[in-house]
Amino acid sequence: MNLIPGIMVVLMTNLFAQEIDWTNFNASLVIEVTRPQGKFTCSGVAIQDDVVLTAAHCLEGEILGIKVFNQSTYDPKAPSWDVKSFELHPEYNKTQSNYKSDLARIKLKSKLPESMNFYPIAKSTKELKGKLLRVGFGERSGINARTLITPQLKSLKSYEETLELNDMYSFSGDSGGPIYVQENGQMYLVAIHSTLSYGPEGKFSLNPLLSHQREWIHSNWN
Repeated sequence: MNLIPGIMVVLMTNLFAQEIDWTNFNASLVIEVTRPQGKFTCSGVAIQDDVVLTAAHCLEGEILGIKVFNQSTYDPKAPSWDVKSFELHPEYNKTQSNYKSDLARIKLKSKLPESMNFYPIAKSTKELKGKLLRVGFGERSGINARTLITPQLKSLKSYEETLELNDMYSFSGDSGGPIYVQENGQMYLVAIHSTLSYGPEGKFSLNPLLSHQREWIHSNWN
């Protein structure tokens, strides 16, 4: 971890905590994935009381177990929700793209608390004029805590169904977290945090748009 960005993230989080009611973002969750190599964490977001969205790359490969936590700070000993089933987006193909269709959905065995704040998926993203907000549980200073970042819009690529953000504060564990836009006092879920690109243009994130995936997100599955 680069020390300076890590410190900046912590300071930003503390400042946001004074201005933001964190219950507005209590649908952002920690996903614990057990693989043969050990336990790993990603972020996710509940879209209803028993359905969670995350990134497909968090759940690809050999999975031994999945748990979902809704605490503000990840604690593997805390109460959790067991997973009934999960499904990767049928068009996700890591060999062709690390981010396009990088979506997965999780069905829980029991319902999340009624106090969850669910936000509607944006129907259109032709224009994003509001404030962008990204929530994730990436590891910062050795802790996986719910963290709010306000990235800037880089570009909106409808033909790739992708939202690009100038986002230098993404860390391991942020994948799968929700990206919202706040417009005229209403919050909409617009994308799922996928991956980062390092290049001559700097550090920015690539995130699949959800408006293009509404039919799959809300379709039935076992």
